[in-house]
Amino acid sequence: MIQLLVASLVEGLLMRWFGVTPRSLIANFGETIEHIFSAAVSFANWAIDYVLLGAVIVVPIWLASFLLKLVKGKRSS
Repeated sequence: MIQLLVASLVEGLLMRWFGVTPRSLIANFGETIEHIFSAAVSFANWAIDYVLLGAVIVVPIWLASFLLKLVKGKRSS
């Protein structure tokens, strides 16, 4: 019961952040869904930029570490 209350509170806060009220949700259901989808796509585009930026550093370090472990593993066999 508490989880349902907390989930409803969080969802209500998110909807308010998107500018959605219960009345506007019912009156403009199609536009509301479009607005939420647009915000989600916008967030995904923002996140992808930062993931790619971080990958420029993280992937080469991971690859070097992986190759070193692979070489060490073959030497001990």
